[in-house]
Amino acid sequence: MFNFQRILSWSMTLQLAFQSIGVVFGDLGTSPLYVLPSTFANGIKDNEDLLGVLSLIYYTLTLLPMIKYIVIVLRANDNGEGGTFALYSLICRYAKVGMIPNQQAEDENVSNYRLELPSSNRTKIASKIKSSLENSTFAKYMLLIATMVGTSMVIGDGVLTPCISVLSAMEGIMQATPAMTRGAEAFFADIGHFSVRAIRLSTCTIVYPSIILCYSGQASYLRKHMDHGPNAFYASVPGIAVVFVMTLTSFFMVIVMLMIWKTNVFLVIGYILVFVTIELVYLSSLLFKFKDGGYLPLAFAVVLMCIMYTWNDVNRRKYYYELENKMSPEMVQDIIGSTNVCNVPGLAIFYSDLVDGIPPIFKHYIENVHALHYVLVFVCIKSLPISKVPVEDRFLFNRIGSKEFNVYRCVVRYGYTDLRSEHESFEIVLVRRLREFVADEILVSQENLQSGESDELIRTNNVIDQAVDAGIVHFIGEREVIAHKESNISKKFLINYGYNFLVKNLRQQTSKVFDVPHQRMVKVGMIYEL
Repeated sequence: MFNFQRILSWSMTLQLAFQSIGVVFGDLGTSPLYVLPSTFANGIKDNEDLLGVLSLIYYTLTLLPMIKYIVIVLRANDNGEGGTFALYSLICRYAKVGMIPNQQAEDENVSNYRLELPSSNRTKIASKIKSSLENSTFAKYMLLIATMVGTSMVIGDGVLTPCISVLSAMEGIMQATPAMTRGAEAFFADIGHFSVRAIRLSTCTIVYPSIILCYSGQASYLRKHMDHGPNAFYASVPGIAVVFVMTLTSFFMVIVMLMIWKTNVFLVIGYILVFVTIELVYLSSLLFKFKDGGYLPLAFAVVLMCIMYTWNDVNRRKYYYELENKMSPEMVQDIIGSTNVCNVPGLAIFYSDLVDGIPPIFKHYIENVHALHYVLVFVCIKSLPISKVPVEDRFLFNRIGSKEFNVYRCVVRYGYTDLRSEHESFEIVLVRRLREFVADEILVSQENLQSGESDELIRTNNVIDQAVDAGIVHFIGEREVIAHKESNISKKFLINYGYNFLVKNLRQQTSKVFDVPHQRMVKVGMIYEL
């Protein structure tokens, strides 16, 4: 009897494999148009030179795209996502190397947070590497900067590729480069659009044999027509950014193999000696072409790096400012119980970045308004170092203080590829998950329940229902960030001009992301001096 699900799975894989040929292998597939002509730009002097170059092409295509990417690197996918950022996220899940200390023990309960790996007794080296990364601020910065550099290089090269293609086709640009592996990094970066199995299938059955045959055919033709070498096809602009990203991928893969996969150290050394050495040789050869056009993608990468670093650095400073000025749960209970604070019906949602403690924006609000709603929910929008967070794991609730105060914390967790929008209204989902949390909390605390609901559960649900009926109000912090008066000039420029320009022009507001109704939205302004 045929397994219908298996047949359907393979039919989908074949479809994705066919589609990936046109998307993933564009650069690699067109490399035969310019590699041999650019290598022999001054003509072919001897047939032996042609055979030597062809051998070099065979070995490079076999070692880098086939063995390194298809066999090794694709195994390090982050739940179907690839690229430099995916490798960094994978490392962040196994070691606390993130620059913002918002990790929670509950994050590991997300269904696809950890990879399914075979058990290994090689934990000593993995533990040492993990400890070294977690205890070294320099290592954390280097990992983050390397990730930014890799991402910026890919974007910078991608900006120029369409322009280069048009110019090459129309004018026949003739610049030398041995970029026969150009596009190999797309094997890993594009697996989120297809699948590991589809890319492996298309590479092994169609792409690799076709490219080898194409190079062999060109070499055979040039052996008989040695004077046609420089004019066979047009060349390509140097791919410094591409080879640099491939080298960074190897650097991250060494950490993944030692710390996560717990690979034998001798195999890792072999990986470094073979693949890293080859990539460094190619990178060094391409650096000689820096002045001939290789600086263009690097210039784009530098601009993108400045944007990424500015955003990351100031957001990290904001988070630490809130940590230093946060309120304790005891202070919140004292405020709620104070006679100077008026209780009003309704449910209030306060948005912040803190996963623990009460944000200073709440203190600023209560000092000026002296009124609180019956039910308070502090919502933190948190990005996990994971590609996607299942919907059932997205909301994490905790109670703040004793049950009589009706104060809750909700951490809403998203992956780096998740769209921050729900099929239902955000507040409807939030209230439903709040009721589920209250029910689970009471069921856990009372073991001998005779019916599905207890008096306490009924009372709490009534309080929530009354608060929702009275109205839900969203309090969103409008935090203006400025540099401290005693800061140096570079810090003032970074915060006052660079970051604030990005916030005003590039950031989408929380109210738009979650479709917060304007008539029930209150913005609380506060100035952070960093």
